[in-house]
Amino acid sequence: MIRNLARSGNVRLSYSVEGEGEESVLLLMGLGGRAADWASEFPSALARSYRVIRYDHRGIGGSPPAEGGYSLADMAADAVAVLDAVGVARAHVVGYSMGGMISQLVATQHAARVERLVLVSTHFGGRDVVAPTQKAMGLFDPEQMLTRGRDAESIMRFTMDLLTPKGFVEQHPDALALMVKNVRAEPTSPLAFLSQMQAIIGSDRGEIVRNIEKRTLIVHGTEDELVPVGNGHLLHERIPGSRLEVLQGVGHMPMLEAPQKLAETVLRFLSEP
Repeated sequence: MIRNLARSGNVRLSYSVEGEGEESVLLLMGLGGRAADWASEFPSALARSYRVIRYDHRGIGGSPPAEGGYSLADMAADAVAVLDAVGVARAHVVGYSMGGMISQLVATQHAARVERLVLVSTHFGGRDVVAPTQKAMGLFDPEQMLTRGRDAESIMRFTMDLLTPKGFVEQHPDALALMVKNVRAEPTSPLAFLSQMQAIIGSDRGEIVRNIEKRTLIVHGTEDELVPVGNGHLLHERIPGSRLEVLQGVGHMPMLEAPQKLAETVLRFLSEP
């Protein structure tokens, strides 16, 4: 895939396109993640029928460094800027974790640019969300992270052990190897990570999601400890006419844990009349 740069105000965003479909799907990654973290199986399955656009959030991956102090609304504008750069008037929007939070704003603040909406492993923010489990909170414990040093493999093993069901990393060393490769190739700066965290904390969309008028699919794993499945149910209750698909035995990273099932679920939804 050839990377290109889109411009959103003073920010530049690295993006790529695969597939030749008449309709487009825009993929929005989660906290600290790169477009490459979608891996290949899920995007490739979509690309057999759609033009798939994925991009790195500002200051992440191939996107040049950016100043902090931005909001999720700013990042929603970034998503629209990528669509502009590709020349796409409307796209199906698939947002994962933080990307799902941004997608909620794209669907309300830039509704004309959205065809259908897919929210994966995400929530609407604010006080009403179901909090992470105690185990998952370890992801944000600086002391625990420091004890694992700065080695990419140690950090990613620690992270994936928290985000995926017990035994997944041992049973799927290829998934760990991919994530380690991505981190080593394009490490996320502390500034970018903290800026995204601040943007998440500063956004409460609990009432905003009630205004989503797009056909919406919510996908959530039963074993998600970072964004527990109760959040999927809450989104389903607040988004009019939405559908909830619960993936049994899946944690916070379905694109790595169950890419075929995720692709089948999303493709079925997008193709329905």
